[in-house]
Amino acid sequence: MAFIVASARLLRDDTSGRMPYSLLNFSVPAWTLQGRQDLGSFDVLNGTPPRIARGSDGQLKPQPADIGTGSELHAELSQYEGGTTLTFATPLATSANTVLIGYTTPQDAKGAAYALLHRTQRSFVPIEGVPGRDPEPALSLAPGGQFVLHSVRAFNAKQGIRQLAATGELRLYGADGKLVSQQTDERVAGDWYPIALTPQGVAVYTDRQGNYRFVSLGRMFGTEPVQDPNTDDLDGTRPGVIYAGG
Repeated sequence: MAFIVASARLLRDDTSGRMPYSLLNFSVPAWTLQGRQDLGSFDVLNGTPPRIARGSDGQLKPQPADIGTGSELHAELSQYEGGTTLTFATPLATSANTVLIGYTTPQDAKGAAYALLHRTQRSFVPIEGVPGRDPEPALSLAPGGQFVLHSVRAFNAKQGIRQLAATGELRLYGADGKLVSQQTDERVAGDWYPIALTPQGVAVYTDRQGNYRFVSLGRMFGTEPVQDPNTDDLDGTRPGVIYAGG
């Protein structure tokens, strides 16, 4: 099954800055609507659309966002060994007690780098080999925060125009920042964009035209939801948030 948070309204209320949201339940891969649950109205002017998690009663419910701001992240990193050397640290996604971040260091002439911040162990783990030659890495944090998928991209010439496109190469990294598996799937090469990883180990992609493709990564992930700062679907790459899939 797949669960998507969505609103029937395109624009927020001008007076309150709020929008109503629902939790839609789909069967996959046919994407047949199975049910709809009202989540309530949320302030999207000063906050974000709702993120959901499974409560103690087993039901999916809205929960507060847990993505720290850049300043909060910088203060947290100062408590970690080597954390004070990082500049422009940005939280990209979080799940359980792990945060995927992007950053630079004064000694790093190559520019951007990426790491996993394990809050429970209070450890900072760089992801080896990323970005590599990828000018704009597409990174997806897995539910549970113990894996990161790198959907590799590269520039190619299309109709005489240099464009950034997916190569179809998928690299999966573990909690220690090391590569654990690598595969190539031509079905998601070109204009395909990663949406999410499911607890069942499926990577979900869209072409931003209403089509979806699913790639099995051959392993199970956690069940804790993934949160990130993205709040809408303006470019068509994020049709809500997928929490489970088959």
